[in-house]
Amino acid sequence: FDAVKVKHPEIIGPMIIRGIQNSNYDSDDDETDEDEIEDDERDTSKYTAEHMSTLRYVFITQKRNDRLDEMRRFVLGDQADHGIMMFNTSFSYEVQGGFYYFKPNIYAKAKTPADKFDLLYAYTYHLKVYDVWLHDNEGGMEGMVKDLSNMWKRLLKTDDNKLGIDSEYTRPGVVQLLQDFQREIESACSEPP
Repeated sequence: FDAVKVKHPEIIGPMIIRGIQNSNYDSDDDETDEDEIEDDERDTSKYTAEHMSTLRYVFITQKRNDRLDEMRRFVLGDQADHGIMMFNTSFSYEVQGGFYYFKPNIYAKAKTPADKFDLLYAYTYHLKVYDVWLHDNEGGMEGMVKDLSNMWKRLLKTDDNKLGIDSEYTRPGVVQLLQDFQREIESACSEPP
């Protein structure tokens, strides 16, 4: 990370996209909650180079961080700063309508590829995090998802320097985020109503 920070002093820190999976963790075992294990209790000496190579990060700049905050508010709307959020089918319509506002009125007006990247990353990240819209809708999301996919395909053809990202960590991190999101979408579309 240090070498990337030297090349990109605007980086304020990493955002983890994929961590190390605990192969001993059984999600059906109610006695162990991985979230309750404190960091200092984990035996990190057993992590191999192979384990470490599966980690995926996106480096966050102040501008990217600002976009993450902005897009969280955009995706969540009035619920953005509420301690308790309620999601139902109407949220999926808000997300869909929001996308068709985002694309021509926010994304298309971004002036540089780096601005487009920060916006699209932040927007997609929050669509993935607050994915209730994907599971609780009455159909019609395919066009939005296809448009979003095409936006990413076009954008990722751009050189990393123009996107304002590093090729060692951020590009693989974004690709991982998109692959995970694609699997989630495919899984949701294959579930019976």
